Amino acid sequence: MEEPRPRSPTSRYPTPPPADAPLGPAARYPYLPMSPSHLGDGGGPAIDESIAAVPSHITGATITYSCRPGGPYLFDLLGTLPLAEYGVLSWEIIDREDKIWESDDVKEEHKVMHALWARWIFVQANRNKFIANYVKGVKAFIDTYWRMIHKAAGWSALRFFLFVLLANNFLSSHDVAQVLLYYQNLTGMDHWAT
Repeated sequence: MEEPRPRSPTSRYPTPPPADAPLGPAARYPYLPMSPSHLGDGGGPAIDESIAAVPSHITGATITYSCRPGGPYLFDLLGTLPLAEYGVLSWEIIDREDKIWESDDVKEEHKVMHALWARWIFVQANRNKFIANYVKGVKAFIDTYWRMIHKAAGWSALRFFLFVLLANNFLSSHDVAQVLLYYQNLTGMDHWAT
């Protein structure tokens, strides 16, 4: 009987971004069609799929096209994330994301980070985690959305977001470095070919 081959360390990590933009998002144009992130390689919190009558906007939908002028954008990948944890207030998340999308002069990756943070901090339990301990709160945010950050925003957008928290005195420079290393370990950046 043949022994199973040991898994390489890279087999548990998502696909790295392209070599021409190693700190950017891993998704490449055309971004669509895209299946729900919580079913495939992830991107957000999973929900109970045993509920048969849950509408697709709650579980996350397969996005096949974009109605935005100019075609699909990285921001459209957020539509694959489930809205179940927000219940009847899921409309508020959609409304906030539309307002974020309309922001001019903001890079698309930064809009994705802003929208992910707005989703996460909207839940009272997450807000309490963040207020109790800023570093642990940010790490909990990354634990929830690291796959979507990797796919649609990238390391550089996360770094920019953390610098915003640093500028507002939520994190120290040491905390920013610690959180970036935490994210790098989740994505396996050490195993990417350079």
